[in-house]
Amino acid sequence: MKHYLFAFSMLLLCMIGCSKEEDHSGDTAPEETFSSEQLDNLADYSKENGGSAVLIMENGSIIYEDYHNGADSQTATHIHSATKLFWVSACALAKQQGLIDYDEYVSNTITEWQDTDLHPYKNQIKIAHLLTLSSGLSQDFLTISNESNTYQYVVDALDMVSAPNQKFSYGPSNYYVFGVLLERKLNGSGISQNPLEYLETEILDKIGLEYESWAHDQSGNPNIPNGCTLTPRNWVKYGQFLLQGGKWDGEQLIESDLLEEMYVPQGPNPGHGNFAWLNLPDGYGLSTSDSAPVGSPGGMIYYNGYTEIVAGLGAGKNRMYLIPSKNMVIIRQTLLEEDNFEDIEFLGLLLD
Repeated sequence: MKHYLFAFSMLLLCMIGCSKEEDHSGDTAPEETFSSEQLDNLADYSKENGGSAVLIMENGSIIYEDYHNGADSQTATHIHSATKLFWVSACALAKQQGLIDYDEYVSNTITEWQDTDLHPYKNQIKIAHLLTLSSGLSQDFLTISNESNTYQYVVDALDMVSAPNQKFSYGPSNYYVFGVLLERKLNGSGISQNPLEYLETEILDKIGLEYESWAHDQSGNPNIPNGCTLTPRNWVKYGQFLLQGGKWDGEQLIESDLLEEMYVPQGPNPGHGNFAWLNLPDGYGLSTSDSAPVGSPGGMIYYNGYTEIVAGLGAGKNRMYLIPSKNMVIIRQTLLEEDNFEDIEFLGLLLD
């Protein structure tokens, strides 16, 4: 518990400090916190492992960017599951607007699940269980990706494989169910938007973030967990928005405390909050074996400390790291789907 309190306190202090107006223009800052050798080593590591870009923003200004392996500042990459981090803000805003309550049962909205003969035990799932990836629903990775209507599939066809809040299970199911739920909440409130349209109009458009593309299924439903393709300079705006506690150009778009609670683990995995990866000791990734060595001061993302790190992690090792104590966003992108990149080695070039 002391690790959680420490990380939360560090984040709170940063949010207070970051509430001042920042420079969002992307101009390079006149001074750098790190040596040019450290920064070049970071880019070299990314390049050697198939990366396309490294970009670092500190105090609202870009202090370093490097493009490699044929990429340039206009190269957009599919960030895969790092897309999931976008739903941190959409979820917090939906709560702020009274659209959702984390303690509410999902079956109140996805009413099909009230039929316990067709959907046994699904009426026990709360919204909070979706956010912590502990709903107990099967993940059905391959089937979901091939469905023409993913939203209908996750409503009708997912099985329960464990009781809610008993097991952390990484995968797309919880995100798609949240997408169905959010769309029905929006439409029930007279808002004719799908989840992506809501994210765009309420957040992305207001911070000037333009993505290149977002995957949809054949029925037109946006891919919630891994659909976004964008450039580093666009992606970093979202990281800075989170660091500033939901404030942009003087406007508090999302209450900071609602974002802060997204970074406190509530489910069975200490390394995962609500739709966000955390660097807390005893946390783990896809399985309990994917964790920091026993006794490490940090978590699976960076073993050597900085327990306040919040991250979006995608295939190919597309990465967004938020380091509140340094008021820093680090972006690493790649066009590959697999490489030998390791978070601990990459971050260690700066933080060790």
